[in-house]
Amino acid sequence: MKIVITAPSLDEHRNVSGISTIVRQIIEYSQHEFSHFKAGREDGERADPVWLAKQAALPLRFWARILSEKADLIHINTALTDLSIWRDAALLRTGKLTGRPMVLALHGGRYLTDEIASQRLASVTENMLRNAGLVIVYSELERQEVDRRWPGLDIHILPNAVPQRNNVAAKPVNRVPVVIFFGRLHESKGLEQIVKACEALKHDGYNFQFNCFGDGPMKDVFLPHMEEVLGDDFLYGGVATSSEKYRELDKADIFLLPSIYGEGLPMAILEAMSSRCVVVASEMASVAAVIDDGVNGYLIEPGNTGQLINRLKMLLDSREEWPQVQGSAVETVRSQFAIDGYIDALEAIYRSTSR
Repeated sequence: MKIVITAPSLDEHRNVSGISTIVRQIIEYSQHEFSHFKAGREDGERADPVWLAKQAALPLRFWARILSEKADLIHINTALTDLSIWRDAALLRTGKLTGRPMVLALHGGRYLTDEIASQRLASVTENMLRNAGLVIVYSELERQEVDRRWPGLDIHILPNAVPQRNNVAAKPVNRVPVVIFFGRLHESKGLEQIVKACEALKHDGYNFQFNCFGDGPMKDVFLPHMEEVLGDDFLYGGVATSSEKYRELDKADIFLLPSIYGEGLPMAILEAMSSRCVVVASEMASVAAVIDDGVNGYLIEPGNTGQLINRLKMLLDSREEWPQVQGSAVETVRSQFAIDGYIDALEAIYRSTSR
């Protein structure tokens, strides 16, 4: 089967994106023939007149790609954010005109759980969803939320997944605990809460190393603040490729993702759990479908800086409890979020859409 699939750039150095990560895996592990259609701004790419002109021509180029590739199916990946909705609604309309079956996968975004205030944007979102032959979400919680707001859609549940890591040994004990953040440097990831938490921990005498990897619009604000708070105990490692990412996660103790909005099921959480990190993440969307609080990781309320600080203090004061949580995290990913099962389920979805 020939499939045109959308995602931002698949170059790991040009885009820090969970959508790009899962699409790279789909292309690598699936037996189908994929044509990647780039949809989404690269990190650092400016919305200048040239970029805007390219966006205006995007539906026409999408039409041409579908026809030139003689695609059997169209797979569009989107996040429910303002720009993504406008762009992907246009791509769905274009795809519908070609007569090909279409799959629309939702990857979080502010409006996955928040109501859309703009009537026009709400109408465009509904049209986008209804133009898709089938809609993919991460969890039963998301399915219920989408069905409540847009009833009658053909919704399938397909959680993200990561390649199986069979030889992840128990972690060495770091003399100084290592906290790590991987992801897009955007306000939605709780960067302000991270700065405040680190400041409070240092004030109270806690000793730890904080390593940060990623890129995004808040980079020039976040990094100086962290350097001011932590000094030599803060390391920014830039953008890491998949192999580099796992190498750094394997050396870390605690993975931190205190997002305040917009998450679906972050790939970084699954990658961290498979690397035996103790995950601390905000409870939103499908995160709670992965993390059982206190068993294989820890959940906090989005935007609750005080709770984040207390959770980190608890962890830094009870290192003897880490191995059990780390082991449970690895088993969770192995049994529920392995890429082989994901590909089998996705291919079943493709077959059902193509009938």
